[in-house]
Amino acid sequence: MTAESGLKWFLRIIAIPAILAFLAAVMPQSWLVYWANRAAPGTPTGILFTYLARMLMGMYGLTGLLCLMMSTDIRRYLPLIWVLGAASVVGTIIGLIALFATVPPDHRTVFFWVVFGDFAEGLAQGVLLVVFLLHIPSRPRKNEPVAV
Repeated sequence: MTAESGLKWFLRIIAIPAILAFLAAVMPQSWLVYWANRAAPGTPTGILFTYLARMLMGMYGLTGLLCLMMSTDIRRYLPLIWVLGAASVVGTIIGLIALFATVPPDHRTVFFWVVFGDFAEGLAQGVLLVVFLLHIPSRPRKNEPVAV
């Protein structure tokens, strides 16, 4: 397996669960309230919470669609895949620092660890993307057609 085919399949592995986030973006409000209270009892689930939760799930879904699209032509989308990988690494490191800096140890509920797991998983995906990308030459190989 080449790094290019490995990256193609890795992007598809990222895409499938991320696309499913569209379902969470449109789930009934009662379900959203149930899961929020299950993760962090007493969490206010007003308009701001609903907006942020649904927008986050929509963005995950969009990221999944983009990963699926980019997996169809690695060479063509190589610069965008680099942006995705680098942004994932940098963004999740910043998120982890902010998470631990703003939540005191005695306030780290189940929901804190859910958020931590989400950041950690995003960091692992970003690092793996960058590792794959480092093994893909930026120029086409000889006798390889160039996308126009």
